[in-house]
Amino acid sequence: MAAVSGPEQVYNRFVSAAGYDEDGDPDAIALFSYALVEKDRYDWIAHHRQENGGGSPSDSDMESWFRSKPDSYFREKQSFALSWYKSFARSLLEDEIEWQRKEAIKEYIGAKLGFLNQLWINLVCNFAFLVLVGAVAAYIFSDFSPIDWVKAHLFPGSGH
Repeated sequence: MAAVSGPEQVYNRFVSAAGYDEDGDPDAIALFSYALVEKDRYDWIAHHRQENGGGSPSDSDMESWFRSKPDSYFREKQSFALSWYKSFARSLLEDEIEWQRKEAIKEYIGAKLGFLNQLWINLVCNFAFLVLVGAVAAYIFSDFSPIDWVKAHLFPGSGH
């Protein structure tokens, strides 16, 4: 990529690389990358003033400083901006991420243990069915007559 000679070109380089967000503003990564370069430039200007008795660098000195930066310098700034932005977002959303993780675990466990309700229903129904089958079997295999029982218990003196 062509060397840049000023802050406007650096800004345009980062914005063209990262694009714009949904609102039409420059992407945050582009802005932070640009800010990192500007911080380096600010530090260089402070160093230049210290070395030159308080004198500010000339326009040609500034242009020379920008031109001395290789493409890898700008890629490094953009990479650092991206990793910083990700870690910032992660720390900012830490509570939200933890809540989502817990909800996902609850949902997963709930789906895995959801069969327990149906299991209990099946066990109760099976038990009721067994009791009913047992009662029918007892009725069939015993010499029990409901009509005789009613006559004996409800009408005791009817001459059975």
